[in-house]
Formats: sequence, structure tokens, C-alpha cells
Amino acid sequence: MATKDPKKFYNEIMPEKFGDDYEHERWFKNPIQMAGYGLTRAAIRRHILADESLLPKNILELGPGAGTWTKLLVERFPKASFTLLDISREMLLRASKALPHDAQIRTIESDILAWIPDETYDLFFSSRVLEYIDDKNAFAKKIFELMKPGSRGFLITKMPHYERERFLGRTTSQFHQGQIAPSALRDTLLSAGFIDVDCYPVTLSVPFFHSPHLNRWLGNFLGPWKLGLFGMFFAESYCVLFRKSK
Repeated sequence: MATKDPKKFYNEIMPEKFGDDYEHERWFKNPIQMAGYGLTRAAIRRHILADESLLPKNILELGPGAGTWTKLLVERFPKASFTLLDISREMLLRASKALPHDAQIRTIESDILAWIPDETYDLFFSSRVLEYIDDKNAFAKKIFELMKPGSRGFLITKMPHYERERFLGRTTSQFHQGQIAPSALRDTLLSAGFIDVDCYPVTLSVPFFHSPHLNRWLGNFLGPWKLGLFGMFFAESYCVLFRKSK
């Protein structure tokens, strides 16, 4: 998918479609979305926020959206400086408004692959952005370059279920054609030079039932375990943890 497509959506279509409260429309409009929010928050807390050894001084977040997850990071790392990078000026504006006034926040409107950073980072964080980036190899190499030795990375992305969707007679929109399987993403990150690359489920969904209770139960049960075939079948999104060697 061309970069201009998500940029146009979040700058022009999204404000008209969702109004002033994108975060509510995205995560809290119905019980299924609320279950997804809870599972995503739990994954971030489990893999990042609960790690007492993690004390980054500067953090790069790619695609902060409305600042939904940035707020958790700012609360956990109040002394850190944050760089929020997004192709959408509208989302950067919304993120800035949602964050504490005393937080050390810098916003940059740019495509990640075209961006020339002026510093390196202790922690890289991104949620549901990778599927919009065509060149995954170039992305991994870029992230490797901008991370400090010994730094950590964490990203959440959509789990591709193209075969299942075709079996169910559903058509995946062009907007969501850039999803990548966990094994392929792991290999891509390893090839870029990262180590300790592990995948875990984030949000899960039981097909046909549309039950937030089942989704939440399954997510809480499988969330702490590395992603396997069973988890891959039910996962709607997954996270990848990785590290740059010292």
C-alpha cells in the first residue's frame, strides 16, 4: 500500500468519519473493541511497563495515533523524552492534546523511511503501523540504525488471516494488504541485526462467536506465552519484542 493512502485517511477521512473522539470510536464504542483495548494494554504492561530494569531516557514511538498508548508510556517513564513520529499531522495534533503538558514530547510529521533522525533511542515502540509499510526490510534496517546499542524494541501489528477470510467469503481491503506473518517478521528483524526476537499474541478473537468474554479469556490465557500455531489461529494482532546488541 502506498504511504499516501493511510496519510489521506488519517488526515482527511478519519476526522469526518470519527469526529473529535477517535480514541472512543477506535477502542470503546462496543464490548468487542473494549476487550481488544484491555488485551492490548495488558500486553504492553506485561512486556514493557512491568520490566523494572527498563529505564529509557529517550523513546521513539512510530504512529502514536491519538496518544492512547503514549499515555501509558509517559506515566511509566515520566522523566524520558519522547519523539512521536507519524505521517499524519492530524493524529500528531490529537496525541499532543491527549498527553500531559509537562511531558517531554517532540512531534515529527514524516514517513519513517524518509525520515533522517538527529539522535538515537533507548526504546522503540509502535502499535498497528507496520502493516501500512510496504518495504519491511527497509523498515527493519531503519529501526536498527536509529536504536542505541543495548536498546529494546516493541511493536504490535495485525495478524494476516487471508486464507481464513477467503474461506469465509470475505474480501480483505487494499488498506489492510500489508500484514506480515510472525515468522517472516522475525526473520526480517534478525536479518537487520536484531537479537532476542520473540512473538506473543495480543488481541484474540474466537471466530463466529463475537464474544468479548471469550476473546478476553483466551487473550488472558495465551497472552503470556510465545506465539504458536494455536495462538496464531485466534490472534487478531501480535507483538514482537527485539533487542539491539550492546
